Formats: sequence, C-alpha cells, structure tokens
Amino acid sequence: MPKEPLVLIVILHWQGSDYTKACLTSLRALAYKNYKVILVDNGSPDNSGSAIAREFPEVTLLETGENLGFSGGCNAGINYCLENEAEWIWLLNNDTTVEPEALSLLVDVAQENSHAAALGAMVVTGQGEQFVTCGAGEIDFLRAKTYLRKTAQPGTQFISCDWLSGSNLLLKAEAIRQVGTFNDDYFLYFEDTDLCLRFRQSGWSCLFVPAARVQHTGCASTSGARSHWRAYYYTRNRLLFFASHTSGLARLPGLINIGGHLLRHAIVLPLRGKTGRKQLKAELLGLKDYLNGRVGKATCLDWCESAKG
Repeated sequence: MPKEPLVLIVILHWQGSDYTKACLTSLRALAYKNYKVILVDNGSPDNSGSAIAREFPEVTLLETGENLGFSGGCNAGINYCLENEAEWIWLLNNDTTVEPEALSLLVDVAQENSHAAALGAMVVTGQGEQFVTCGAGEIDFLRAKTYLRKTAQPGTQFISCDWLSGSNLLLKAEAIRQVGTFNDDYFLYFEDTDLCLRFRQSGWSCLFVPAARVQHTGCASTSGARSHWRAYYYTRNRLLFFASHTSGLARLPGLINIGGHLLRHAIVLPLRGKTGRKQLKAELLGLKDYLNGRVGKATCLDWCESAKG
C-alpha cells in the first residue's frame, strides 16, 4: 500500500462553535490516518477558538486576532502548513462534516494524477429528499457567471473542471508554492474560483471527485442580518474576477451582463419591501467600491449587522 502523504487539515472558524465542533468530531472518524488539524480562529468576537481547542486537544490553534475574511484566514492556515512540511492541505469550512472515506478518496485520485493542484468532494446540502449536490465548477466568461454542476456519470472517478468550491478543497503544496495563495483582494467569495483559474493557467488541473462526499450547511457565517454581506461581496468580486481575467473587447460581454443583472435588480428589488431594498443597497455599494478600486474587507457594511440598518 502506498505511503499516505501528510495532509494538514485547515478549518476556518469565525463564530458558529456548534458547527466547528461537529466538523472536528467528523474528522475523528476519518479512515485516512496521516493528517493533522489546524483550527484557525479568524478573529471570532466571542474568542471561542481557544475553548474549542481545549475540547479537541488534537488540534493546533492559530489565532489571527481579527477577521481576515475567508481568503486571509485560510491564507494564515495555508502558510502555517507550508512551513510545516505538508504535502497536501485540505481546507474545510467549519459548517461541513465529512464522510469517513472522503479524504482517502481524494488523496487516492491525487496520487494517481501528478498534475492535480486542487481536488474537491461532492458537496451535499440538506436532508433526506432535499439533497442538493454540486461540485464540478464551470466559468462562463461571456455571461460572467460561475456554476457548480450537480451531476456526474455513475462510476466516474474524477472530472477535470474549471474550479472547485472552497468549502472543501484539497490543495497540493507544490502548486501553491508556484502560483501563490488566495488573493486577499476578494476577502469573501470568488477567491476559490480565482485560485483554481491561476492553477490551470500555470498548467495544473482541478479535479472533482464525486465519490468523496462532504455535508455542507452553507452560508453559516453570512446568515441573518449579515446575509447582505453576500450581496455586497458577490457583486464587487464578480466584477473584480471577470474584469481581472479578461481584457479589451473580450471583457465587454461579461460586464454588459453584470450591468444588466444590476439594472434588473434596481427595478425588481425595491418591490420586495425592506429586505429587497437592503439587498439592492448592498449590491450598489459593491458596485461603487469596485468602481473606486476598493478591495479587501469592506468598510461600508456596519448597517448589515443591525436589523435597523
């Protein structure tokens, strides 16, 4: 049996202790044995990372001291892993739980495909007949859209794709050293798409492994009043991503499609009451910050934390 390469598992924690504990508990049942767990407390306002680390003494705790976003928090964990001889780094959202064979299946495919820089499992959301599965990412530059396709042929070992969800992402350390970590300009959303595209532009591949499965709650950190964070960051970063990776006339169709999307929302969302108006406000702030070249962590979203905003 081939030697199991060392995998360092990075879990980004920002509040949601129950989710994080469930994730860590699921890791204890992994069939794969050559791994270590890094818990990155990404500036949790309740300082809960240290309490979780005491409950799960097998983890190594890193504390960023402030919320660096998904990109910055993951980068802190990735850089630690690179300094500690990881061959592979498995990023997991704290609101995921993994099946016992998931990591073994991902590593098996990785070892058989030396060109693979990123591998992702099937993402499953919901319960019972409510399952929604996705995994193989596609990028449509003409429409300025990204997709996570929900189907795979039975028996398919892996599918080469454009990008993979950052909710679970097995990354090759060698590839990261070549192309770099997440781009901190994104802070939240599209950083995974950008990294996967940079891998592919450098000759690496991204592989979706449908037999490996990860349960994902989704949007656990941006629920409630913070749901408008999604509207802001998705709008700003969609513009940033597609403008960054196209040029000249090739840029126009995508930007026109984004503009049409925002125009439709400007007409429709005010008709949906206060929630719709707040979503439109967030999207327009995202557009404004993109046009003004403001990237990274937003400074205009304090009102999202309050129901009165």
